[in-house]
Amino acid sequence: MILEASIIPAIVSSGSRWQKRLVGWKLGKKLHTATRDHQMAHPKLKLATQLRAALYARFSNDVQNERSIDRQFADLEKAAQRLGFKLDKRHYYCDRAQSGTSLFERPGLTRELLGAAAKNEFDVVLVEQTDRLSREQADTHWLAARFKFYNTKIFTPAGEVSALQLTFEGYQNADFITKLAGRVKSGHNEIARAGKIAGKKPYGYDGVLGKPGECVINEKQAAVVRRMFTEYASGKSPRQIVQGFIDEGIPSPSGAHWNYQGIVGGSETGRGLIHNRLYIGELVRNRFTNVKNPDTGRRIVRKSAQDDLIVVPVPHLRIIGQELWEAAHAVRLARQVQMAGPGGYKPRPVLPRKSYLLSGLLRCGTCNGQMTIISSALGGRVGCSSAAYRRTCNHTKTYHLGTVTNEVIGKMHEQLTNPEFLKARMKAKAAELAKAEKEGNVERVEAQRKLDRLNLQIARLVSAIENTDAPVKELMDSIKAKEIERVGLQERIRLLGAETNVTVLQPTAMSAFGKSIETLAGLLRRNENDPACRLALSNIIDCVIVHPTPKKRPYELSMYARLSAIRGIELFPERRSHQQIVAAEGLSRITVEAEPR
Repeated sequence: MILEASIIPAIVSSGSRWQKRLVGWKLGKKLHTATRDHQMAHPKLKLATQLRAALYARFSNDVQNERSIDRQFADLEKAAQRLGFKLDKRHYYCDRAQSGTSLFERPGLTRELLGAAAKNEFDVVLVEQTDRLSREQADTHWLAARFKFYNTKIFTPAGEVSALQLTFEGYQNADFITKLAGRVKSGHNEIARAGKIAGKKPYGYDGVLGKPGECVINEKQAAVVRRMFTEYASGKSPRQIVQGFIDEGIPSPSGAHWNYQGIVGGSETGRGLIHNRLYIGELVRNRFTNVKNPDTGRRIVRKSAQDDLIVVPVPHLRIIGQELWEAAHAVRLARQVQMAGPGGYKPRPVLPRKSYLLSGLLRCGTCNGQMTIISSALGGRVGCSSAAYRRTCNHTKTYHLGTVTNEVIGKMHEQLTNPEFLKARMKAKAAELAKAEKEGNVERVEAQRKLDRLNLQIARLVSAIENTDAPVKELMDSIKAKEIERVGLQERIRLLGAETNVTVLQPTAMSAFGKSIETLAGLLRRNENDPACRLALSNIIDCVIVHPTPKKRPYELSMYARLSAIRGIELFPERRSHQQIVAAEGLSRITVEAEPR
């Protein structure tokens, strides 16, 4: 019930305006006093409903003070008290060390805050400034549309944010990032023109204490650089060069393991060590530029335009002679022509990497590292990633992917439908539980991160249906693929959270699990590339250990199932229909073609 004091104008003979206002104010004050006294006698009556507020805070990178979040929350609490909002500690959300130029990798906003807003758990989102939500115009308006759909208002300490203010500040926030990047680049360019290095010093050089930007040659590392160029020019491959460094215990530039790709780099960008012209006394600035992919939030490195380069002679920093440089690059060019033809490297369209059935499941039996595709020829061969790229594992044998896949499907059907095998695995699991729980937590965090990314991508695709001229069918096909992956990840997170030390299996659970395995095995034999089957398999199988065997000998594989899946798994979780996905994003008025069953 809302009671308001009315201002009653008085009628006086003089007709003066100030007398009308004075008398009216006095009568209104008396009525207001009566209303207040009535409320004190009846506490349940309020002047207005108190709005529930959620607080959101963010700071950009790990260089900033961690206490920035606490400071923002303290300021917002004072603002909420002044504005008359009701606060609940459960609705304090934050993202630490996350840029405002992307919504990806911001679970505090995209998962927690938007998720609670969708459940109508608060009425207002209170932020220090609108740039705490986003510094990207498109993302700012996308968030505003979501909050509007959830009947949630955006506030700053100055008051409610209007649509006009949001438009103006959205442009202002994005423009700030553009200008800031330009100022930083301009400052770095000025440092480069002075023959100094802005940022981290390249391999082979040390900084000079008390002289920012200046560096001197590190003779120990310079000897490694000379050896690398000499061996490369003599015909050694990057893998052979790296192996020699590893065998002799020479530290890599990063301090981790040497990687052969760090010597030459990619053919398109050429970011390897042998492309660093500082080794011949030339400081080159602006060779590359970073562009953020709006669909994934990841940065992509591209070569800069030629007129953007800044080249400054620094002869005192030369490490190798010109003849050795030219000899090494003649070898590089010859190898490039041999691999790519006379025309050299030709840019290829950027395509998503294809996932195979056992993606992420195969592990090395020697170092427990990931197995990866080593060659795509003849159906593909997999091998230990550490052995192939870092030379830190001696398991160098590669395995035919098709043969491994068929054996996994066969073993799955043979072993995971056998109750005695399942009981033995449950008993062995008790001893492995501590380790498995630690690994499961890591996997659960990674799965949740992927799920957050998928939810955001689906939401953006749905928005695209309303805002672009792209064919709806193509967009819905993309949404369908992501929805299949989304429900699979949801089931995996549930299974990872269900791991316990219970080692007793009920006969009904084993029977139901056996039937699920038979169903999945049959579907995989018909089409192993079905994305729903691939996700179902990754939810059942924890990992497949590939043990080293002599050449031309049968493969030796050990398969480990998720015990939480044995106790109960939804093999193919129910997916939302096209119309349900669109309606969930507030666009129920849009009609989409029904999904074929």
